[in-house]
Amino acid sequence: MTKHIVREWVELISDPISMGKQDQRVFEHADLPTVIDKLSVTIRLKIHNHEPNYATIFHKGTNTDIRTPILQLTPNKSKFHVRFTGNWGSNVGIEELDDGLVVNKWYHIAYTLSDPEKRLDIYVDGEWVGFYCIQNVKTQKVIFNNGPFYVGRSTTHHIGFSGEICNVRYFNWRLSAEEVKEDFFDEFQKKPIVYGSRIALVHVSTRKYLSTKKIQYDLGPDNQQYMVICNRPERDLENDVWTIIGANGTSISEGTPVSLNTIIGFKHQAIGHNLHSHDTSYDKVTPISKQQQVTMCSHVNIDDDWLIRRYNTNTTSYDDTGHLMDGDNISLFHISTNKPALCSHTILLGDGSQEVFCCHGDGSDRNNKWRIELID
Repeated sequence: MTKHIVREWVELISDPISMGKQDQRVFEHADLPTVIDKLSVTIRLKIHNHEPNYATIFHKGTNTDIRTPILQLTPNKSKFHVRFTGNWGSNVGIEELDDGLVVNKWYHIAYTLSDPEKRLDIYVDGEWVGFYCIQNVKTQKVIFNNGPFYVGRSTTHHIGFSGEICNVRYFNWRLSAEEVKEDFFDEFQKKPIVYGSRIALVHVSTRKYLSTKKIQYDLGPDNQQYMVICNRPERDLENDVWTIIGANGTSISEGTPVSLNTIIGFKHQAIGHNLHSHDTSYDKVTPISKQQQVTMCSHVNIDDDWLIRRYNTNTTSYDDTGHLMDGDNISLFHISTNKPALCSHTILLGDGSQEVFCCHGDGSDRNNKWRIELID
């Protein structure tokens, strides 16, 4: 019989607390979301010094041989020691990552584990930094347990750490890379987007940045416009950077926070042209899907204006209260062509980049969803 489980999570520690290596916080198994075969833990951590022994950040289990999950720091260098218990060994996983933690610096850490997917992943500040894969997928299984969940010192042989911790969250599913990113960009971390901010836009479903390769659409001898694409998942500080500007004909003050559900513009940092779209007359369409083109144009006009709306976390509904923040998931609607949404998809152009276009709809389609990242 297939087991079905409702996704649940709990924040065990919210505000920052100080921890010494003998300190611990204990959460009983019955008070945690029910886990069948997957779990995730996210935390914010700052260590004050490197311990001479293994330092435990968290551990679930009743003794040293029961450890799903456990996250420790290696002696002296504070590298991640990321482990779990399997039916073939009590101490399985990542021995240590290359880079150790810097003292007196806050980090966001995510530990994700799934028996069906046979893998353990670790993320730091929203970025994937290491993984472990089970090799014998038919016979080797993760062993979950009913023991307490400890933050800091756990069993007699597992001392804790000296530092601070907050936003300790326990999930009964394996967070996706995007969900880890969203957890990292919560209100504790977010900064406001203001007029004059340099930003990048990430297409959420394909994780590629809004960009250009400086290829031009030929729209006539006096109307050369650069094609806008989604290029790759690594941010390119030359081609992926945009500056937030006011709508055409409006006066704004740099440094003023950007309100949601308002009309703004985007100026490409390197080229100096504005993010632009236009109607599809005279076959002004994208090369493959024949949709409304998105370009960069030097002629500043109303075709450069975009309405910005923010999604509620993990939903397709909008939350238009307040101001635009770093890490928000948004939709952008083109004003002059009656509000089609900025869009991309997995269809590739001949050079391997993704087509970007505008299409009509309410913006709730997964291909209309973008994450805004503050550069400075």
